[in-house]
Amino acid sequence: MDTKRIVIPGELLSDNPSLSGQGTYVSGGKVYASVCGLLAQKGKLSVHPLSGPYLPKKNDLIIGYTTVVTSSNWIFDINCPYEGLLHVMEYPIRVPSEEMTKHFEIGDTVLLKVTDVNAEMKVELTYKDPVCRKLTKGRLHEVLYSKVSRIIGRSGAMISMLKAKTGCDVFVGGNGRIWMNGNSEDMDILTAALKKIEADARVPGLTDLTAAYIDEQYALLGRTSRGKKDETADIESDSKPSSKAKPKPVSKKKSVLGAPEETSEIMSSEAELESSALKKRMDKKTADNGNTPANALANAPANVPANVPANAPANAPANAPANVPANAPAAKKSPAAKSAAERQKTGRQDNCTCFESVYFIHPPALDKNKSDR
Repeated sequence: MDTKRIVIPGELLSDNPSLSGQGTYVSGGKVYASVCGLLAQKGKLSVHPLSGPYLPKKNDLIIGYTTVVTSSNWIFDINCPYEGLLHVMEYPIRVPSEEMTKHFEIGDTVLLKVTDVNAEMKVELTYKDPVCRKLTKGRLHEVLYSKVSRIIGRSGAMISMLKAKTGCDVFVGGNGRIWMNGNSEDMDILTAALKKIEADARVPGLTDLTAAYIDEQYALLGRTSRGKKDETADIESDSKPSSKAKPKPVSKKKSVLGAPEETSEIMSSEAELESSALKKRMDKKTADNGNTPANALANAPANVPANVPANAPANAPANAPANVPANAPAAKKSPAAKSAAERQKTGRQDNCTCFESVYFIHPPALDKNKSDR
């Protein structure tokens, strides 16, 4: 059976009554079309009317206007021959009868969900669904109910394109009312595109034609569509080289113990951090040991033993550093001090990784019979 065809009311569709769906009826164990429209089959047979009013069904998301407020109900115009009823129990919180108008007044536009439709076409609504809300800004545009599926498109392709091109928030109600919110110019172009879709609903390739139409409308305003602008930005960002600077190669410094210099380059940031930490430890230890060997003699007076005789000559070596003028050249190391440092240095192992120690030379004892310690 060809499911891609237009049928008329009373046309036989199937001999299996279990396949009866929307827009059909069963008589004598057979399925017939109840409206003039396009036949489709997704599990069950259904007929999408080419024209006519909206007929609500369960789980439809619709947009309605408040027309009547009673002590326990709100009544809505849902763009069909039947009214929708929202009972106070279908509101998320308890609402006293005297506060009914504080939540929905006459003329308010509300996004609602259909919970049930009985045989007498009593339409019951709910406001408890997370999607439901009051629409306080934006615009509403109405289209024929039969064009709703074409505006949404296959797998939502059409409505996704409209949102991307215009940058507007869009919601298509199942009853043919479309809510949009965005820039005034964008909404004007979106409205014009919706009218074009409604007029050319049966034209093949309508999504691409509508996208080109939107681009033309923006060109007349001296602008580009938002979707086109975003694509251009993406292309430019891909073509430009990255502005991030590459890490510079870092050469290893000479070993503290006098090892030969290595010429290999270090690209890892961890090696650089380790080198920095090593330098800090070296500086700290040098400071704790009395700065550098060059000024060891200048700091010698601070380490003079307490048992030095009080009547020592003023020009004694112990007091010599204190009397040196500020601009005087630095005192040279004595041969004894050099020989002691050399002896300590030559006694160090070759594979030792510690830092060179700084040795302080005590002043010569004034009395050979007394210890300088």
